[in-house]
Amino acid sequence: FTKREPLSNLPMLRLPLRHVLRASAGRPSQLPWRMAMPAWRCKATMAMPAEAQVRLGELVTPGWEKTVGLWLAGTCGMLFSMIAIGGYTRLSGSGLSMTDWRLEGRRLPWTQEAWVKEFEEYKKYPEYQRLHSGKMELDEFKRIYFVEWFHRMWGRTAGLLFAGPLFYFASRGILRARLGLNLTGLFGLGLSQAFVGWWMVRSGFDPPEKHTPTLGPNQRPRVSPYRLASHWTAALTIYAGCVWNTLSLLRPSPSAMHKSAQAVKAATQLRAMAIPTTALVTLTLLSGPFVAGNDAGRAYNTWPKMLDDWVPPEWLSFISSPLEKWRALFEETAVVQFNHRMLAYSSVAASLALWLYSTQLPLSAAAAGATSLLPVVLGGQMFLGIATLMLYVPIELGVLHQAGGVTVLTTLLYVLHSLRLPVALAAVL
Repeated sequence: FTKREPLSNLPMLRLPLRHVLRASAGRPSQLPWRMAMPAWRCKATMAMPAEAQVRLGELVTPGWEKTVGLWLAGTCGMLFSMIAIGGYTRLSGSGLSMTDWRLEGRRLPWTQEAWVKEFEEYKKYPEYQRLHSGKMELDEFKRIYFVEWFHRMWGRTAGLLFAGPLFYFASRGILRARLGLNLTGLFGLGLSQAFVGWWMVRSGFDPPEKHTPTLGPNQRPRVSPYRLASHWTAALTIYAGCVWNTLSLLRPSPSAMHKSAQAVKAATQLRAMAIPTTALVTLTLLSGPFVAGNDAGRAYNTWPKMLDDWVPPEWLSFISSPLEKWRALFEETAVVQFNHRMLAYSSVAASLALWLYSTQLPLSAAAAGATSLLPVVLGGQMFLGIATLMLYVPIELGVLHQAGGVTVLTTLLYVLHSLRLPVALAAVL
């Protein structure tokens, strides 16, 4: 090391005193197993710029960035697929077929008697009584039961594939405190998500009038839209947390992306616009469960008007006394769909404005490349949403639209991550 090398980058200063003394005397020293590092990892770490070593060392032991990052990337893929499977479970009418829940899960019924017993339990609840009474055969019940069972078991599999490596990395001392706390928090939220999911499903066994009283009698059985929104919000939070930590491990540092003060200043300006845009898109995503939970996508299947109106009279009635009619914001079909449409239009407009603004700034190549994804992803999601509505929400398009919303969120997280600022340069702007 040269005299100019910062003392914090000297590896000896990170070792216990006895190992430093042995090394300086030319004697071999047996490092503790937590500090030991394969030769190839040592060479790769020593080859890094000093600033990159400090940055990466804040999250994991240097040399483990790619391993931990790829594990988290795989977790993101599992969560994305879990969200898509959840959409299929709901749209196919399978979500209320299993009438009990166990944290450890259960195998499929193996005998005809076991299947008949499950079917008889299903017959006790409103979905069968109001929609399928005397019409559903056992084979059809087996199909929807399998979809719900698979959805639950896929979630448990995702949890195990997250918990196992998390325990390994933590026990080996590979995770630094900040990342370890972040991932432990996400695991705790994921564990609670299992209970929230059952709490949501359990609402579907009640008469629907209990959860949406403003819609009158003889409602179609379904889960509470409020509980569905809670389940969806938790899922997006877990997914977003995993995506952000994955990017932090696998992408270059802010100083490596923004190599000049001009690029940092441009990133600062765009970031100020990207944050509220992401918040608006997130709000649009959170309005989706109320559309789905009230089957609002199966009404007003015209575009750009809602039947003959640009603004439905139900929305004008709500806005005339919003405090008195607040439930209409979450339960009235026309109001819920109109709000979702307006939020979607606003999200698309804000995202396109963000992209256009980015083209006028001297951004780094990484930031410019990230923002260039916005018009493609947002435009595709908007047209997919219109097609889903006008075709009366076919299952395939409904699942794609839900997955498309998560893709939009992922893209904006990628943009925000590309606009992170180097602390040293940002301080002088």
